[in-house]
Amino acid sequence: MTRRMSELVLAALAAVGFSIGARAAGAQEPQPPRDRVSERVLGERPSAERMLRAVQERLGLSEAQTRRLGETTGQFATQRQQLFRRERTLRRDLREQLSRGQSADQARVGQLLDELLGMQRRRADMVVAEQRALADFLTPVQRAEFMALQERAFRAAQQMREQREGRGDDEEGGRGGPGGPPGGGPPR
Repeated sequence: MTRRMSELVLAALAAVGFSIGARAAGAQEPQPPRDRVSERVLGERPSAERMLRAVQERLGLSEAQTRRLGETTGQFATQRQQLFRRERTLRRDLREQLSRGQSADQARVGQLLDELLGMQRRRADMVVAEQRALADFLTPVQRAEFMALQERAFRAAQQMREQREGRGDDEEGGRGGPGGPPGGGPPR
């Protein structure tokens, strides 16, 4: 597999919300969104198994580590998706309030900002918890490499989403948004 294909597979990994864990744990998962870039390169939708194998190869994981990685990321994928959905709703509500200009409900805007900051704190706590769980079976170097892969995959997925939607960086998915790297970024 070429380096570019590996990067596309990793981007697809982010696009399906790290569904590898659900598959590895034997849980039923919803159909992931179509990733036309990976389909074009790979000829079909990337399977969770192929994505997991690409990560295994890249990090030099044993079979046992690969299985545990799938299980662990699956546990956190559900939480991450819930946080992203809630944050997306909050950002949409905040944009709606701000579009009203001077007639925006000040109390509601304050409430939305407080909740957004809380969501970012929860996301950061989740990254810490995930890293602690990964430390049980990955070396520090493997954890750092996996975190870098996650960040690159999230950025690639965000770029694909922005291109598909025909827009640039916005509050919903830009830096610190739901499609951003694990842990997010500063509020905008």
